[in-house]
Amino acid sequence: MFNYFNMFYIIANWKMNKTQDEAIDFFTKINSLNCFKSSLCKILISPPIIHLSAVEQYIGKVGLVAQNISCKESGAYTGETSINMLSSKVSHILIGHSERRKYFHETSLQLLEKLQLCIKKKIIPIFCFGEKLIHRDSNVFLSYIKDQLSETIFSFDKHEISNMILAYEPVWAIGTGKNANAAQIKEVHDFVREILIKKIGHSSALKIPILYGGSCNSNNAQTILKVDNVNGLLVGGASLDFDHFRKIIEIADDLS
Repeated sequence: MFNYFNMFYIIANWKMNKTQDEAIDFFTKINSLNCFKSSLCKILISPPIIHLSAVEQYIGKVGLVAQNISCKESGAYTGETSINMLSSKVSHILIGHSERRKYFHETSLQLLEKLQLCIKKKIIPIFCFGEKLIHRDSNVFLSYIKDQLSETIFSFDKHEISNMILAYEPVWAIGTGKNANAAQIKEVHDFVREILIKKIGHSSALKIPILYGGSCNSNNAQTILKVDNVNGLLVGGASLDFDHFRKIIEIADDLS
């Protein structure tokens, strides 16, 4: 296993799940854990935005992530949430999640605008990227991923890019019953690391965590985290169950 800075990020994305009481109960439980043996295992949780105010007093050992922001800083955009409303509550924001791209048709231009707001407000973006099954089956998935990055994060300078987190989401392996194997994960993570090195230089590129986010759970977490250039997990459905998520944390904590 080759993890450049020997740090793992384990991020729970709850999506549109959990009531406020359920969220508080989860945070209370996670702060009671004594499995955090390593300071090199960073835990972040992304609850629905409406719960952020309720859980921020319980963050303790974990950090908070917003699931989304508007690409506009303010204005007449009914139903949207601006970065200014969230900047005092979260340290990170998910940008470009596959579900935002699929269901809300977010474009590279909109994602670029969201990244610009994150950089402006000094909030760390967790930028999601990944191919659909059609791209993998036609063997153009690496060039597709390169285009996703070129149209967004590569618009920034070296310092700004080195303060981002990337998360590889193979769309074909999310909620489909299919799973990316270790070799497939390694191929993409190595590829992304190499193009980062070419773009911003070796030392800066090594500072960027590249997480994996394709149907992670406690059964495959250890295998995935042992893959070269995998610096953590973006966990969806498996993060909703406390005991399941605790097992993932314990695995990452032991490996870090």
